[in-house]
Amino acid sequence: MHLIYQRENLEMAYTMEDFLRETHELVLANMTPEERLKGLDPEERLKGLDPDEILQRYDPEERLKGLEPEERLKGLDPATIEAWLAKQRRDH
Repeated sequence: MHLIYQRENLEMAYTMEDFLRETHELVLANMTPEERLKGLDPEERLKGLDPDEILQRYDPEERLKGLEPEERLKGLDPATIEAWLAKQRRDH
């Protein structure tokens, strides 16, 4: 390859940085998504992603799994909670 570049008398030098960048691009292009993510912690994997888009991938039961009742109710209007409880009492 070096001889070809010399013969063509290119004006722009092909640097070690160019070689490394192209090599990295080729390696990454041939890796599976799982291979590219290997070694990243969860925080790094989620960096740059919109939290709302992530949450939409899960149904409400999955999103609430593991939360204490207080955490589940946090942010809800007390009137909404009371109305739901009243309906549950009537229906059951």
